[in-house]
This record gives sequence, structure tokens and C-alpha cells, in this order.
Amino acid sequence: MVTGTEGPEGPIDPAPQVHRVEQADAGERLDRWLSQQIPGHSRSAFRRFIEEGRISCDGNRCRPSQRVHVGNEFLFDPPPIPSLVPLPEDHELDLIHQDDQIIVISKRAGMIVHPAPGTAPENTLVNALLGHSDQLSSIGGEDRPGIVHRLDRETSGLMVIARTDEAHRELSRQFHDREVSKEYLALTHGIPGTPSGEIDLPLARSLTNPKKRVVRHDNAGRPAFTAWKLDRILCPEKAPGYAWIHCFPSTGRTHQIRVHLRAIGHPILCDYLYGHETSANLSTISPGSPPALLERHALHAWRLFFQHPTRQQPMRFEAPLPADLVPWWEAAKPAS
Repeated sequence: MVTGTEGPEGPIDPAPQVHRVEQADAGERLDRWLSQQIPGHSRSAFRRFIEEGRISCDGNRCRPSQRVHVGNEFLFDPPPIPSLVPLPEDHELDLIHQDDQIIVISKRAGMIVHPAPGTAPENTLVNALLGHSDQLSSIGGEDRPGIVHRLDRETSGLMVIARTDEAHRELSRQFHDREVSKEYLALTHGIPGTPSGEIDLPLARSLTNPKKRVVRHDNAGRPAFTAWKLDRILCPEKAPGYAWIHCFPSTGRTHQIRVHLRAIGHPILCDYLYGHETSANLSTISPGSPPALLERHALHAWRLFFQHPTRQQPMRFEAPLPADLVPWWEAAKPAS
């Protein structure tokens, strides 16, 4: 973790704390007692701190399960305060295109685009971009340099990054005015009964799970439109089978394709939030096919079309399927 240092270059590291056990708390487990005495950390966090040696009693290491006694004094050495600003990190980037105004990359599955609020700003695409270039737009703020749009953590594929504020403003306008064309490939449960279709269903945050988006026809629902066509089919003899669906979203709502495909009865394979399973093996689903373990949702941002933000020339990009999806594509047969 990147940590702050004392002084103007970063936050001050917290000082060690001493906590004394009173009569009312005698006999309590150490990890539970610490979580009750010291706000800001969970019981599981204190178990980790104990294992790291950040908690001691009379100079001796402790165990999470040990019982506290009246008069015990525990020294807590808090972990360093993480930097709130992403710093450059050395990560391999799949560069598709780069000029003085934009960078186009194919994001790998599993990489978060930018730091989430309240989490350490590390191991994200932003950190990788900072490690790659010192020229990124600043409009998105210091925690999102260059970021014009985003992909879900487990979605792979194309993203365009702004290197200048001028490029950022123009690309943002194109996304807002729906002048950017995006195409995705999704491997789904079930084979649609028609070769193509359109999904026009408004989306909003779930009232029961803030991490999810749902179809909502009330005032909170925002317009969302996805056209699609059937591309390839897998194991049609094992009803309901599987399908590669080519998606053309004209809006960019959070989780749009994932929710829309589920809404028409075809959730994406291995979509832990909207589907049936968290992993699947091709050799189990399609006997005779080679083993190919999939442990993330099968969604890939395949093609991206837009106008260059300063040169006003058409830009067209395509990112091949990553290695974890290729066997699933090759095992399927063309739908037509």
C-alpha cells in the first residue's frame, strides 16, 4: 500500500495508542474488545492487526481469541494512513492506440478503472495510466485523471483515455450526445428464439441492494436502450444452451447490458450479481471441449467508434477476445 508521510508531502501517520481494560470488560475476547474500544476498524480488521503484530500487551504478541483481564494495557500501532491520491504504478497495459490527445487500451478483466470512495487508490487502471504517462487530462479530478467513461471491474475490452482537457471535454460531449458507437460480446444462458431484438427498459438503482441496478418504470428509472443480434450458439442440444450475443448499447447506464440481458431471460454466464454461478468450465458444459475455466462474467467491450477529439477524423478500434473467452467462442457455432 502507498502510505502517507509526515509533513506537507502527505498525511501524518497516526501515533500508537494505549488502551486499558476496565472491570466491566474483563473476560471479553481481545478482537471483540478492541473493535468496541477503537472506532473506525472492524473486528476482522483487528484480527488482521493482531496477526501483523500491531497489537501487543506488555511487549508480547497477542492472539485474537485471548481473553482480556482487568488492568491489561494493550498497545495499538495503527496502520499508516493511505494516500488519498492515486500514484503511478507499474502495470502492463494493452495499448491499442496512442497519440498526443488520446490513449486507447483494452482493459483486462479484474482491473478496477478508478479508486472507489474510501478505498486505497492502488492496483487500478488509473494507477497504471499514471505509471505509463505523465500527460493525462485533469477534468475528472486527481483521483480520475484521463477517465472519460468506465467499464465494470470484470468486463474486459476497449476504453478511450483523454490525455488533454480539450480531448476530455470533446469526448465527454460525444458520449453525452450518443455519438460514440460501442459494441460488446456477451456469452449468455439460453438461446434467443429470434435472431435479433431491441431492449428498451429504464434502469435505476435497486431499492434492496445498492450494488445492483434493476428495471424500474417509476420516476427514478432512466432511459436505457440496447439492440442485439444472435452471433453464435453453444450446446444447443443441452437445453436451454448458451449463446454469444452481439450487443449495441446506445445509452451507457451502469450494468446496462448485464441487466437488460437478464431481463429478456438470458443472464450473462458467470455474472455473480445477476446470473446463476460464479465460475464455469467449458469441458463440463460442452463434453469433448478442452478445459477452460471462466471465473468472471463473460462480457467484452469489442468495438469502439468515435471522432478524434481534435482532428475530427473517424476512429475505429477492435479488441480481440481475451484468452479466457477464446475457447468459449471457438467451441460455439455460427448462429446462421
